[in-house]
Amino acid sequence: MKNWLKTLLSGIAIGFGSAVPGVSGGTIAVIFGVYNKIIWAISNVFKHFKEAIKIVLPVLLGVVIGFVPTFFLMDKALNGFVFGVICIFAGFIIGSIPGIKDEVKDVKPTKKHFVALIVCSLVAIGLGVGSVFAKANFEQYFVQTPVWFYLVLIPVGFVASVALVVPGISGAMLLLLLGFYKPLMSFITGFIKSDWSGFGHFIGIIGCFAIGIIIGFFFISKLMHYLLSKYHEVTFYSILGFVIGSVPALFYNDTINDYYMKWSIGAAGYTPIYIEIPIGIILLIGFTILSYLLVRYKRKIESKENEVVE
Repeated sequence: MKNWLKTLLSGIAIGFGSAVPGVSGGTIAVIFGVYNKIIWAISNVFKHFKEAIKIVLPVLLGVVIGFVPTFFLMDKALNGFVFGVICIFAGFIIGSIPGIKDEVKDVKPTKKHFVALIVCSLVAIGLGVGSVFAKANFEQYFVQTPVWFYLVLIPVGFVASVALVVPGISGAMLLLLLGFYKPLMSFITGFIKSDWSGFGHFIGIIGCFAIGIIIGFFFISKLMHYLLSKYHEVTFYSILGFVIGSVPALFYNDTINDYYMKWSIGAAGYTPIYIEIPIGIILLIGFTILSYLLVRYKRKIESKENEVVE
């Protein structure tokens, strides 16, 4: 029961992160120490069904519990306090980086490790910058949906699933880059606030997107399981690079850039800059410290467990 609750809480945290542009659900899984466990479970769901389901079910349940309220929180935050929310997640990620580094603490870094770290950091930053300049928008197709668009949503879901498995890559950021994040968010919130008369249309859109996510989730999990088994050190340095690069990407992407533009001119409903920046900095520092203290606590627990084993 203790392990089940721990996995459920990890899933809730993954759900929180998955709804925020720039935050990766995979990163949260690494921070909470359940990443390898989840990858193993997905990769062996048919070989070791009972053991895998015991891991996957609480994670999926937690993701739903965490994602839904955060999704609506982000919808509200986009009109008032995005910078502060971002600072919370950025602090959480920054403080956890030493804990991620622990996965390869006994490995002396080589040239290929540094190359993987730098390249993956630049890729994560590039996703954020690229989303600002990618102006594709498919909002019209969520209203009047041709048959081909339902099929397009399957590979879009596949791409979004990468972020659930690969730490440091944000699913929301990938959707921003493809031009689907804002239309999808508006479509879901619009339907929930409506009289639900278009339920069939809603199920068609979300169903195709979900099919893509499920297919991608299993495929990418298999790939990550192989990479972690065969190239563990290089893979973790790549993960570390993605995580480091996700921090600046958090502060600069299409959604956040739009917020900055309206925020800077003091648009109605937006928290004034002179209030939000100091609060954001305090939150950034506070959550960095809190996250690092959690890393130290985790190290202490693992050290005691190792002493018991020995």
